[in-house]
Amino acid sequence: MQTESKKKLWRGFALFMVAMLIMTYVSRMVYVSRMPRVKWSNPMSASIRNKITAEGTVEAVNAQAVIGMDGLLVETVCVAAGDRMEAGTVLYEVNREDLLAQLSQLEAQEQAWQNQEQAKRREAATNTTRAQEDYDMDVIELDRRIAEETKKLEELMEDLDTHMFRIPEEDASDEIWIAWADERLRFDREIAEKKRMIEDIQLEKEKILRQADRELEDARRAQSAAESGLELGASGISQVRERQERIALLKELSGNEGKVRAKSAGEILEVMMQSGMRMGADAVLRYADDGGSRIFCTVITQEQKPLVHTGDMVQLTFPGSAEEVSETIDSIVQENGGYTVKIRLEPGVAAGRFEGVMELNATSEIYDFVVPVKALRNDGGNAIYVLEEKEGILGTELCVRSMTVRLLDKNEEYAAIADELLTGDIKVVTECDRELENGMAVKE
Repeated sequence: MQTESKKKLWRGFALFMVAMLIMTYVSRMVYVSRMPRVKWSNPMSASIRNKITAEGTVEAVNAQAVIGMDGLLVETVCVAAGDRMEAGTVLYEVNREDLLAQLSQLEAQEQAWQNQEQAKRREAATNTTRAQEDYDMDVIELDRRIAEETKKLEELMEDLDTHMFRIPEEDASDEIWIAWADERLRFDREIAEKKRMIEDIQLEKEKILRQADRELEDARRAQSAAESGLELGASGISQVRERQERIALLKELSGNEGKVRAKSAGEILEVMMQSGMRMGADAVLRYADDGGSRIFCTVITQEQKPLVHTGDMVQLTFPGSAEEVSETIDSIVQENGGYTVKIRLEPGVAAGRFEGVMELNATSEIYDFVVPVKALRNDGGNAIYVLEEKEGILGTELCVRSMTVRLLDKNEEYAAIADELLTGDIKVVTECDRELENGMAVKE
């Protein structure tokens, strides 16, 4: 009886132990099944390759301007921004009635001015002729007077000589000698007076001729100024030239039926006029000449800046065109929180294009610790999970430890990290089938 009871007791104990064993196994299986599954890799030494793509615009260097025909009425605008133009392409047309009305008005003004100038020239020529005649008449009259007085002087000198030959006899009376002497004194006085008169006339001649010469010179100068238009002054001459140049321009435009044509091939950049407007003296159209060069401009971010340098070779493509060129970066300038990259294109490149795409493949230096980019855990900073061993329910188990690292560089696949605690044989978690927490037990 006691033996049977002991057997039952042992059987029960055995069943309990079997049940406990089963429960322990099941619980361990459940514990293991709930563990996150992870994949890992060791950091490697490598460089990071980055492909930078940036959209930008194509801008013309020293774009040309078409200056408006000041005051003319635009009839039709024949081009728009983005259009292609060839030499001879009609850019715009002006209203011909307005053109001819302005031309007629300017020609009337020019004719009136020409008539006025001709009258001035005739008057100046007449004044010069009269001044010359007055000068000649003065010379003739004064020379006549001098000749007349000189002749009288010569006659007095002859009379004096005759008188001197008629000297009285030595025994002549005193009255005769006194009369002879008085006559001689008279001759001397008249000769002296005549000489003074001739000198006075000569001085008068010099004075009158000097004044007449000045008047003649003034008349000649006035005639020369009238013939050359110098009396108008700098501003008057400028106005006349502007009017004459505009008449020539309007005549040429009228001969072209009011059409303004392109002088060279290129692309229209901007049109600043419209039909029905009256043009001013400013530019009405801007275009890029095919013979000129262009600049590609784009903006990169502050994060991209360390990978882009002046002199780097880039590939440029242009939407809507099969054209692809390799160019070097000319300048990088910080502006408005970003960096403006400019690339000067060779003449003829990107003709007719306003947009482009820049591609740059940049290879970094070799980093000591490079991991797959999916290993990064962005929980407020750059962190990774590394695998470690610890004692747990199953004995020695794998667990994860969160480690904050400094990100040096990355692309779509790999990231370069820096941390003084990293070693080459550390195991970095790259994939996991669920969310991890620091210290959590995992399985491979």
